[in-house]
Amino acid sequence: MQSGNKPVSFERDIRPLFREIDLDHMGPMGVPLDDYDYMSDASNAQSVYDYLTGDREPRMPVGGPYWSQEQLELYSRWLEAGRPR
Repeated sequence: MQSGNKPVSFERDIRPLFREIDLDHMGPMGVPLDDYDYMSDASNAQSVYDYLTGDREPRMPVGGPYWSQEQLELYSRWLEAGRPR
């Protein structure tokens, strides 16, 4: 995963966090979790984060397993860094 001071990247660090089942479930609902253009939009990225943390219901992924604190922090760092590719 993320190490050292290397910048967080969607392609390298965030995209791999989404499982195929997540992509298969969310894609038909108009949420392409593996599409950088969609995910780099600030509103979309924040909305996904809110569902992952449980700040919005239902918590994602539905039925779990939920993301670890480390995974959530990585995603949060990606948001704060401006959502780089």
